[in-house]
Amino acid sequence: MAVAIVVAALVLFGSLIPPHYLILSTLLTFLGASMPIVNRGGALNQFRWVMLLALVLGMLLRSSVQRSRSVWHPMHLSVFGFVLYAAISSSYSVNGLMTLLKAATFGCLAVAVMLYGRLESGGQSGGSCKLLGQVYWCAVIVALGCALTVIHVLPGRAGYFAGPFANGNAIGAFVPLVAPVLLLNLLRSFDKGPQIRAANVLLVIAYFVFLLMSRSRGGLAATFLACGWWLYFAHRRAFGVFLGGALITAVIYGLYFPENVQNLNQVYVYKGSAYVLRSREEPLRLTWEAAMESPLIGVGFGVSKGYSEDWQFAFETGVALREKANSFLALVEEVGLIGAGLLLLPLAWVLVNATRRLMDFRRRHQMGEEFWITLTLSACLVGGMANASVEAWLTSVGFFSAILFWLVFGVLAARLTTPLRVSR
Repeated sequence: MAVAIVVAALVLFGSLIPPHYLILSTLLTFLGASMPIVNRGGALNQFRWVMLLALVLGMLLRSSVQRSRSVWHPMHLSVFGFVLYAAISSSYSVNGLMTLLKAATFGCLAVAVMLYGRLESGGQSGGSCKLLGQVYWCAVIVALGCALTVIHVLPGRAGYFAGPFANGNAIGAFVPLVAPVLLLNLLRSFDKGPQIRAANVLLVIAYFVFLLMSRSRGGLAATFLACGWWLYFAHRRAFGVFLGGALITAVIYGLYFPENVQNLNQVYVYKGSAYVLRSREEPLRLTWEAAMESPLIGVGFGVSKGYSEDWQFAFETGVALREKANSFLALVEEVGLIGAGLLLLPLAWVLVNATRRLMDFRRRHQMGEEFWITLTLSACLVGGMANASVEAWLTSVGFFSAILFWLVFGVLAARLTTPLRVSR
């Protein structure tokens, strides 16, 4: 009876709340659960899964009564094939039931984001993308959390800025996903009042400062790539100034301020005593060795070879996971080349087709609303994949950046399979 009541309440909640507000509620719940200042005592930990279940139920209900212009593509089937493959891996996984639960959770996310993308593409082509608005407001909230954290820690000694997530690398994973959205809103604010323009300029500067304070090398590189991708298609001259300015600044800084260069090396490259790869060397080696033990089928979705063997589905658990340092190598360890291919090929398809569509827009000189949406979503995807290459969070559904990444993927994939009405 209790289960029936809970399911009925979730279905009712998911069906009454508009999809974009349901998305925003889910994102805020996952963000709040990652902030110690909000999630005191871990009260929101279980609520994340409630919101995820409400999200998928709501999208299933709405998609059953609304038509979409987007087309189901083999790329979608490949993602769901990955979910099935991950579930099957529970038959030889040392985690068993937990592997099945993790596969089911990722499957819920995949269903939700694909259906949400189809719902968003159901209107006229070139329509606005509400997900960009949700990402923007999440970025504003996180920026306020960073500002409060700075005020709280000052005048403490200099060190790694953990931010509201109590982890500098978590900020480094979040910023590349939202930086292109901030650039888009900054561009659009030039046609608005001075207060809105100043607020967006301040927000971009604040995120740049917070990222530097976090000392997240992966976050810095991924943000640079995401912004570079956005500028390359948005404005070639601005892209040239972006790269040229960075190169000239680096040369002048290296020639005339060698002491400061050494300080930067200590802070960002060596991080005190280790060069840029040494801190990742051991996790990468362990993940590589585990992946090579079963390179075709893997050891089981969500399994950490050498750690999960002693894990039991109970509260008296030991250490069940280890740092894997690279999402793509971690996929090979868990589901082998076969499973990794099922998930990575759709990502490659989306990026390739987004690039083709952007180049076609530029060739036709049709830089309208659909151009900016495709550009910004693809730049977010580039930033997320770049950071995922140095952090193992791509399929960690409990991590807020994974939720945001797959939402971007689902919406962009649906828009790329929606026929465009191109004027001649």
